[in-house]
Amino acid sequence: MQDATNHSAGPREIGGGIVAGALQERLAAIVEFSDDAIVSKDLNGIIQSWNRGAERIFGYTPDEVIGRHISVLAAPGRMDEYPNILARISAGEHVDHYRTERKTKDGRILTVSLTVSPIRDGTGKIIGASKILRDITEQENSRRALKKANELLTRANSDLEHFAYSASHDLQEPLRMVFGYGEMLQRTLGSTLGEQGNQYLECMIEGAARMERLLRGLQMFTQTLKTSEAEAEVVDANEVLTESLANLNAAIQQSGAVITQDPLPPVRVHRFQLEQLFQNLIGNAIRYRSEKRPEIHVAAERRDGMWQFSVRDNGLGIDPEYREQIFGMFKRLHSAAEYPGTGLGLAICERIVERAGGRIWVESHSGRGSTFLFTLPTS
Repeated sequence: MQDATNHSAGPREIGGGIVAGALQERLAAIVEFSDDAIVSKDLNGIIQSWNRGAERIFGYTPDEVIGRHISVLAAPGRMDEYPNILARISAGEHVDHYRTERKTKDGRILTVSLTVSPIRDGTGKIIGASKILRDITEQENSRRALKKANELLTRANSDLEHFAYSASHDLQEPLRMVFGYGEMLQRTLGSTLGEQGNQYLECMIEGAARMERLLRGLQMFTQTLKTSEAEAEVVDANEVLTESLANLNAAIQQSGAVITQDPLPPVRVHRFQLEQLFQNLIGNAIRYRSEKRPEIHVAAERRDGMWQFSVRDNGLGIDPEYREQIFGMFKRLHSAAEYPGTGLGLAICERIVERAGGRIWVESHSGRGSTFLFTLPTS
């Protein structure tokens, strides 16, 4: 029995050696054929190994670099990194995902993510370093391009804000003069101008009034761009809806609109912007009404971690092909003579909702009313 036990121990040791050898071979294959550059060096910085990934990325064959100092890859201004990294490795530290630059054989400068780990011998003594270099040049170029695009967009938004400020302040005064003197002319000399002359005056006065409304709309639009999401507060949507309806009281009384609501939740959004949102959507429902008395219902339900609001009406409705177009700036489906407005109301609604972290859309068919839906973060 003793002999049998000793005999069985031998094959297990041999088998363990076979398994260990197979694992080493597999690990060596992974290193050799990795897309990343995997390089080892001693504590003096002399390259000891060089895989195919390193050859592909940097252009050197193993014969060209093994035995040379790792600084052969140094990019201009990066030479001082090598002694610092070697000192950290000698102290037993690791360097993880260090973003830097390295130079290829043909002189190209690459952006790389560098990870360096100590190599120890059988006694645990640190004898060198293993480096993994990942070429992230393309990602870095994309990041820089995106940063530049964001800077240009920020500058463009700033220019838009300055323009809107100029438009809302500097241009409104001469428009008020045109409007005011036109009305004075109509009152004092209207009887002598005849029918055609009075028509001209009315067109001038209405044009000035429309331009002033448009400038106010532009000012409100830019305010939605400037407001930071971080400043948003938790507000009671029921209270805000009541305030919005008070602002619309004249239009509600004139049209005979019936407005109903379900209980609304608290949401995280700027109070004045939610008021503007309700006011624009309900105001549009009153304005674009059919021959029926306007009936508008406001509701909200929880959907996918957000509150989904709906403003449903029985008005003219919208053809499906125009559902996206109506949210564009100055986009109108009817002439200003038929339905007064600036064409900015829904664009402002979209900006408010997007800045709050939600989205807005419409479900509608021509002649069958519309339901505008938008989502807002919960409290």
